[in-house]
Amino acid sequence: MPNLFRDVRAIGHDHLAPDLWSGSIDLEMTARTPLVFGEQKCSVVTVPLEDDGKTLRVPPTMVKGMISRAYETLTCSRFRVFGDIPDEVPGQRRRKADTKPLTYRGDAASALGLVPIRITGQEGDQLLAELMYGDIYDYWKYKGDDYPMVRPARLRVANIGQADIPLNELNRLTTHSEKIVFNATLCLHGDKPLTNGKPDKNKYCYWQVTHIQHQGQMREVFHIPRGVAKVSQLESVTGYVCRTASGNDPTKLFASKHDEHVFFDVSEGGPTQVKISAPIQDSYRVVVESYVSNRDNDQHVPNRATAAVQNARRNGGDTFDAASLSAETLAFAVVDETNAGPVVREVVPTMIGRHAYRTSPYRLALEQGVLPASAADEASAADRLFGYVVPDPQPGAAGGDIALRGRISVGHVDTSGANISQARKMLTPLLEPKPSSARRFLTDASGKTPTGRNGTDPLKRSEYFSPGQLLGTAAYPVHRAVLDSREFPKQATRPAVMSGREQHNADVRLTAKSWVKPGSVLRCTVSFTNLNHDELAALIWVLTPENLVPDGGCKPDQNSVQPRCGYLRLGLAKPFGLGVLEVRIADYGLRARRGSELANSYAALSECQGLDEPMVDPEDFKLASLSGLLKMPWVQAMQRAAYGYPKDEVRYMTLKENGENNQTDGATGNPRKNKGVSPRDMFGDNPCDPICIEKPKQNSGRKCPQKSRRDRRR
Repeated sequence: MPNLFRDVRAIGHDHLAPDLWSGSIDLEMTARTPLVFGEQKCSVVTVPLEDDGKTLRVPPTMVKGMISRAYETLTCSRFRVFGDIPDEVPGQRRRKADTKPLTYRGDAASALGLVPIRITGQEGDQLLAELMYGDIYDYWKYKGDDYPMVRPARLRVANIGQADIPLNELNRLTTHSEKIVFNATLCLHGDKPLTNGKPDKNKYCYWQVTHIQHQGQMREVFHIPRGVAKVSQLESVTGYVCRTASGNDPTKLFASKHDEHVFFDVSEGGPTQVKISAPIQDSYRVVVESYVSNRDNDQHVPNRATAAVQNARRNGGDTFDAASLSAETLAFAVVDETNAGPVVREVVPTMIGRHAYRTSPYRLALEQGVLPASAADEASAADRLFGYVVPDPQPGAAGGDIALRGRISVGHVDTSGANISQARKMLTPLLEPKPSSARRFLTDASGKTPTGRNGTDPLKRSEYFSPGQLLGTAAYPVHRAVLDSREFPKQATRPAVMSGREQHNADVRLTAKSWVKPGSVLRCTVSFTNLNHDELAALIWVLTPENLVPDGGCKPDQNSVQPRCGYLRLGLAKPFGLGVLEVRIADYGLRARRGSELANSYAALSECQGLDEPMVDPEDFKLASLSGLLKMPWVQAMQRAAYGYPKDEVRYMTLKENGENNQTDGATGNPRKNKGVSPRDMFGDNPCDPICIEKPKQNSGRKCPQKSRRDRRR
């Protein structure tokens, strides 16, 4: 079966090869859960009907897409759609698109590890900068506890209370990048128990600016209130004001922001001199541009870096330069301490904000060899069977170097066995997959979940999308508990819960005005030409639901009344259990003959393709080396997703659980204990253990209140 997994040129449509197979397959597709699909208008989706206004219409392209996705998975084919193709990959022909890394939001604890940085100049393609570590201590010990040090000092510029200097004057004296002399007090956070009497684990200390020098004298700018533990003092320190909000009022950026920052360094040698490489500069610009993109789509007040780009765009300036690091820029750096000295790994515009991954999905896909075909010789198994379009063909390209029509076609879908419900259902919000969440979309070289260096610890968030990792595919396992149920699945209609409250905002929910009932039967005929034995065998394999049953590990429930078969998916709301179809070849539904037989029929003017084709037994088309293929992780994962889990509930993380899972240790950047949990592999010895997420602390302290499953397959 070597050609089935290779990228080779597809056979053309100009002849019927004597040893290849042509024919047709009659399919029966039985809905096992509601099917929701159709054109969406004003957050309402209605199943399409024929001109008579009564008969369901199922576009053949939907069926073809469903089958091609399964075939693509089985044959480990290239991605057939991958967004835009970039123009800046060395050695590749130029293309129009964007190859930026994805960005993610760091949690608050990760901000403790950031080091203030100030750009001072340029040397070639590198920037010169100084790291301003603040105090000489990394921790402050108090009553036996270590309090990590926040490196920049805080400057209260909102709700300053009883201070000698008016707020408007304070703003005038502390503009962004202004050099000031100040006094500060070291304060503790987390030294007192929480309101429920439990100790606060979120401990840190910070320097609060209390006075700044103006006209030769120190003037009070903030009086630290009673109740805040004050443990040390700094006097007459020089620093630079860093305002991350775009205006004087930081509360407009977000309501709880009352302070800006002052960068300083009191070490004996002063700030540490470093250089910032071109890739790090690119990474900073990616983060800024991600802020710009997000702010263009909402009404939030931009931060300073975002506002600079927006202003440049409005005034006809250079937005590239506005988003880039330059002399006098104040920002925050992720720093590795090495024997040779500190090395800057990343620079970001804000302390608690977005970070860029090391590498873009495009570059990983390029190294993995799974980008869409760029020429005829790169056609993968699914490309050769279902066709392809080259995203950006070379000038003068022709034929298969531009596009190829597939050798599979789906005829009219008979929906006479379909039953339509007019009972309106408001669906749970359908969120788009977010590759920037990383954990669900990446594998190591063997297809397993990436782990830390010891092989068990979870990766740091910053270590995802790194060279050597592979792109996987998110999978939505079948919800076996709702198969053939007469009721519309509750998990597909219940409101989302945020902060303990149900969200009933209709603007973010799709309403199914009509839908196809479980038990409905759809029928169609799939025609094929010029398939070799293995191609036809692979097509038959994915259309045999008994093949889509996992063999090892979490075995099917032997006592279940449901058939031991797996399912394909069609339509909307797959994550919530909808769109499950049992797809199988109808009895006596496979017809095929070789090209040589067809040629003889044409020569004798007795028969032609599509008429009186001989019936054949699907058992005659077996995949070569099937036992070895079934051991492949992507095939086992495909079977697990198609079959589902017999006993465990399938559900997805809440936003609160996701936030809890993303918590990191501010000192190391590693996930906290029992955090950073990744999806379980859907293959191997034990693919049926649900992942377990600690319940957020705002609720009870009991762990794993219910099983949560977020799976993905290679």
